[in-house]
Amino acid sequence: MYRLLALDMDGTLLNSRKEISPVTMKAIDELVAKGIAVSLCTGRGIAELADNAAELKGIPYGILNSGGCVYDFTEEKAIDRTLLDDGCLMECLEAAEAVRAMPYLLTQSASVAQSEDMRDVSVFQMGIYQPLYDRVATAVPDIKEFLKSHPDQSLKLCIYHRDPETREMTRARLAPLGLVLADCETTSLEITPQGVSKASGLMRLCEHLGIPVEETIAVGDSDNDLDVLRAAGLAVAMGNANENVKNVCDDIVADNDHDGIVEVIRRYFD
Repeated sequence: MYRLLALDMDGTLLNSRKEISPVTMKAIDELVAKGIAVSLCTGRGIAELADNAAELKGIPYGILNSGGCVYDFTEEKAIDRTLLDDGCLMECLEAAEAVRAMPYLLTQSASVAQSEDMRDVSVFQMGIYQPLYDRVATAVPDIKEFLKSHPDQSLKLCIYHRDPETREMTRARLAPLGLVLADCETTSLEITPQGVSKASGLMRLCEHLGIPVEETIAVGDSDNDLDVLRAAGLAVAMGNANENVKNVCDDIVADNDHDGIVEVIRRYFD
């Protein structure tokens, strides 16, 4: 019997228009009403949930910032948070600067990017997120100066690169720092503290709820879901998932434009 369902957002819960279909949301609401714990399991922070707030209101928990924050939406408070070291962060920002990449910093209350980068994020292969970032991101002239004036607040850093090759250069430069480096999208590198990942977030939520991890299902589509898929009791890949994800999963369902989440719920919870 499965008691917790952990859902990635982009490419999984959200369709290609960055929406949750009414059919999927109805199935989730019914699952929650039956007493099943449902959690987001996403790289997004609190600010990036704003566009889907109305649709997400029935989901009680969130593993956010790639595990940096585990959140109880019902109580409107964090269950657990792990901050990035500011010294390591500064080194990461310098690495981004060296390859002309775009840093995107997620703090406990905001998502921050440099004004110059925000003008056209398609340069960094993130064009689909331009409307979201225009609405929710805090634009600053210099993100390093922002970090200096807002110490001990950062949960996660994303570095959006111009191409996959420069992402590999950044990864090689940052590897000695001992941080968790996860690929996302086509050129994004997600950075969280050592030991912090979607998998660690799932473990912390399970501990909080008293649910064995063996009684959980995780659903995802991208490389930054691999750790939580390996940790969960059952791993499910969306039909649109990449081959790395499909290869580690126990099951594959329909893609994110055809209510694959509904298929998971009907197959394992009905």
